[in-house]
Amino acid sequence: MAYFHSSTFGTITGRHGTAVAAIDKDGNNVIRLYRKPFNPNTPKQQALRLKFGIVNKELAPLRQVITMGHKDSRAFSKIVGKAISGAVTGEYPEFSIDFSKVPIASGTLQSVVGVTAKVAAESPNSLDFSWDTTLGFQSRLGADDDKVNIVCFDASLSMTIPFMEVATRKEGSAVVTLPEIWQGNDIHCWLYLSSADGMYNSGSVYTLPASL
Repeated sequence: MAYFHSSTFGTITGRHGTAVAAIDKDGNNVIRLYRKPFNPNTPKQQALRLKFGIVNKELAPLRQVITMGHKDSRAFSKIVGKAISGAVTGEYPEFSIDFSKVPIASGTLQSVVGVTAKVAAESPNSLDFSWDTTLGFQSRLGADDDKVNIVCFDASLSMTIPFMEVATRKEGSAVVTLPEIWQGNDIHCWLYLSSADGMYNSGSVYTLPASL
């Protein structure tokens, strides 16, 4: 197996003569010697292909926010690989995705705990987020003025809305307003922080789906 990277051709996939190029679970472009499968349509292979298709389709609306959240141009491919092995639930062919196991951000910045999201009392189209503001004495970076980013995703509409820098860590709460067409749908939400200078991100925290 060989790793391939070219600033000219970029990522390559598919069969090329006696070699096959693909993307591994870490987002690396790898090249393997092609071997004709003894049985190319086993139940295990069918299940894997179906998982791959479902994960790519369901996570596609999150591609841009995943790239930003991980500060990595190859982050989406890496997250797809990890989701196939760790976020797909159910039995073939009834697969679904556990979005709580899909990290949309990562980094060395200290994250927050105790994140909650509920429908705002003053508006049925808004979600009221809150979090613990304690800044622990840890090896990770962190400050009161870290910026809070909230990502909301309506899977049924394949629509993602990022709300960037809506509050600071020390404020402990923020309200975001969502489209009226999202009412009645299950909404998946993540919260993560960015340092004031934009250099570092924290890992994302998933909040339980909130129905508007």
